[in-house]
This record gives sequence, structure tokens and C-alpha cells, in this order.
Amino acid sequence: MIGIRKQFSGVIAVDDVDFDVEYGEIHVLLGENGAGKSTLMKVLSGILKPDAGKIILEGNEVKMNSILEAQKHGISMIHQELNLCDNLTVAENIYLGLEETFNISRKSLFAKADELLSQLNFEIESRKKVKNLNASEKQLVSIAKALSRNAKILIMDEPTASITEHEVQRLFEIMKDLKRKNIGIVFISHRLDEVFAIADRVTVLRDGRKVGVGKIDEFDRDKIIQWMIGRKLSEMYPKSNVPSDEVILEVKDFSIPGYVNPISFEVRRGEIFGISGLVGCGKSEVALGLFGAIRGTFKKIKLFDREIPKLDSPLDALKMGIVMIPEDRKALGLILDLSIAKNIIVANTDIVSTFGQINWKKANEITQEFVNKLSIKTPSVRVPVKNLSGGNQQKVVVAKYLLKKPRLAIFVEPTRGIDVGAKVEIYKLINNLVQEGTGVIFISSELPEVVNLCDRVAVMHRGSMTALLERDEISQENIMKAAVGC
Repeated sequence: MIGIRKQFSGVIAVDDVDFDVEYGEIHVLLGENGAGKSTLMKVLSGILKPDAGKIILEGNEVKMNSILEAQKHGISMIHQELNLCDNLTVAENIYLGLEETFNISRKSLFAKADELLSQLNFEIESRKKVKNLNASEKQLVSIAKALSRNAKILIMDEPTASITEHEVQRLFEIMKDLKRKNIGIVFISHRLDEVFAIADRVTVLRDGRKVGVGKIDEFDRDKIIQWMIGRKLSEMYPKSNVPSDEVILEVKDFSIPGYVNPISFEVRRGEIFGISGLVGCGKSEVALGLFGAIRGTFKKIKLFDREIPKLDSPLDALKMGIVMIPEDRKALGLILDLSIAKNIIVANTDIVSTFGQINWKKANEITQEFVNKLSIKTPSVRVPVKNLSGGNQQKVVVAKYLLKKPRLAIFVEPTRGIDVGAKVEIYKLINNLVQEGTGVIFISSELPEVVNLCDRVAVMHRGSMTALLERDEISQENIMKAAVGC
């Protein structure tokens, strides 16, 4: 790709970028949300047409005027939000769109899919409905679908964002196998540990421009982070809170039938209280239960010397000053087609309404204050939230609930799928909240941030709390031991 340029409504997303991929290499594309990574790859995969620049494939200039045309050239892209049809089988998903290229019976279709899956060593039943697969299996179906198009170049956009550590390692083995088969892979990720584990080369974008490229063994984390955010990052995990002995949240025998066995814990003023564990351990259900989104039972919940009588709905929680920043921001935190202002105000209409009429001038002013406070990158508060990067979408969710001035804020996987710079800003925000006296429960599967941010950590395994680690006991090893039930 030579001199690629793309702009939207006058905003330059990709500015004169060169990028190349070799056969049999894993080339990682890095950058903050909004740096231009996905736009550049959408140009390569035929989703977007560039405003300038050209694409050279095996020595010949080619035009990618559509996804189908790119696939004919051997270029396929697997998006972070997988494009699969849940009600179709694995085989039907793999060959969907290729019906005109071959006409075979359903029996032959399944046999052909079985042959492809066997070649890839994917242990998935071709007749199984996609809706019955887990996240990692769906990733494998997407890979099989891409390779059924005889892909020479496979683009993977955040493929590890929603799968477990074990599934990540399985995916990496598959990527290495594809590499041995001379397929070039473009891998987009925000997780630097993964980058150093799998990359051959790295290209870094910032503000739509290429700022660095080279072999992975030429770099360390600090250099890559500096390229990504344009400044030195002296401390990845800023920590300025000072915990006290004062208990601001007391939870006794809280349980959710089928998900969480009775657990008890306290949150102290000024501390970041962590809850960690493997996928399916019950930590997310604890958050949903404390927010009233799942019906739970409890002997006692006391928040700032006030006992909570019931938590039958999120409305009960909000009335008590409890907010939750959800794990799935797109499904549970945002209305994607609405503007930034409407997303923030929709849960806070009482602040800007008079006799049922919303004062949009005041609403936009309040929204702009949060845009400035949280450094949300947008040309206007009227921009649809779906047009923002993942990190900026997350900030909109946070702004919506901070406007309520919560007494207890529950963060569930708050940095999933956002870039390094945005993560640091979220960490600073959490520090500021606890310093202002807000109780914070921090739920995360990313052990480095749990270890470096939290003052105490409750570890869960199969719905039970298996450890409560104090500051000097918090380590990745101790958390993992408790998370697997040791």
C-alpha cells in the first residue's frame, strides 16, 4: 500500500500511509483508537475506497472496489464484531456468498466444510449452528470462512478481545500454522504482551500517519508506547489513591442462584477494590447483581452507613447511588445511532428538563464539559456515538454515569478493546473518583492492571470467592492460583 489517504467529511483518517505485508509473516498494526488502523485495513479489504494512493499485489497494481473483489485477490478481513449468521450452520457460514461459484448438495457442502476444518485442525462440527458455539469457536469459523476464499492475506482485527487466555494461545498456534503455509497475516491488537508473543514486524500509526515500522526484536514496550501516544509514558498504571480503614460498602452473604455462591466483602474509602478470575467465574454476575440487573439475595448491603433494602432493578441501584460501567459498551452502555449528547443525557433527563421538556442548549453545554474533562475526541457533541473509536465510546459511557455523581461505581472490564493511551486515562479517572470519596469496584480479567491498580483483590472460582488478597499479596501468580481453585 503506497501513499494511502482517506478522509471523512473533511476529517483525515489516514494520511499518506505506506504499508506492506510479506508472505508467511505476522505483521502487527498498532495505534491508539482513531489512529487509522481499521480504516487502512478497510481500504485493503475493499470496504472503503481510498481518496489517494495505490495497492500493489505481487508486483501488479490492483483496485479493491468491493469486498468480493478483494477476496478474489486473496485478501480477507475478520472483524472484531464477527460477521456470522447465528441461525445457520458452520458449513453454511463458511460458504455463504459462494453459492454461485459452485453448486453442490447439502451433503457435499458439509463434506467440503469438514475437509477444510480438518486441514486447519479445527475441532468444530460443520453441522452445528453458530449460535451454539463459544466465542473462540466463532473466531475459528471466521478464519475458516476467510481461508475458504483462498486467502493470501488474512487481516485479523482484535481477534482476542473476547476470548480467554487459553483460547488466545490456541489462536496463536493456528496463526503460526497459517504462517507456515505462507499466508501473510495482519494482526491488530492493543495487548502488547500478545504483540511480543506473535509478531514478526510491527507498524505503528498515530493520528492517521505512520510513525514507525520494524522487526519486533528491534523494539521494547516503552518505545512502542511512546510511538503510539506521542509522548513518554513514565508510568503505565498511575496510582495516586490512599486507602483508609473507613468502610464505605459492606456486603454480607450476597448470592445469585446458579451464578454466585454467598460472598462477603468490604470496600474502604480511598481504595480500588478488585474482583478477578477466569471467564465464567461469576465476577461479571456480581456486578450485574449489585446493579440490580440480575436478581440476587443478600443478608446485608450497607453503603455509606445506609442499608439498602432491595436491589430488584437498576432503578433501585441508581436511587441508592450505585452505577455500573458495563462490560459490553455497545450492547449495554450506548445507543449507537444517537449523538454523544443524547447518549449522556438519556439517563440524566431530570438534570436538564423543565416540565418534561429537555433544554438541549443546557444538555449540550453539560456534554461539552464532559467531552473536555474526559478528553473525548470528537468534532461535535452532536456526532453519532457509533462514529467514535472504542476508547472514546467507553468515555461516553463513563460520562453518562459520572453525571449522576455516584456513591459507588462498578467498572466491568473497562479497558477491553481500547488502546494504551485511553487505558491510562481510564486509570487516572478511577484514581480521581476514589480520591473524591466514591467507592470503586474494579472487575477485570487483565491481570497486569489488577495487580498494579488494586489495593485489595477478591478472586473468584466457579461462583465462589477463593481468596481475598491484601496489597502485598497481590501478584499474577497468587491471583491465578486462586482463580483455578488452588
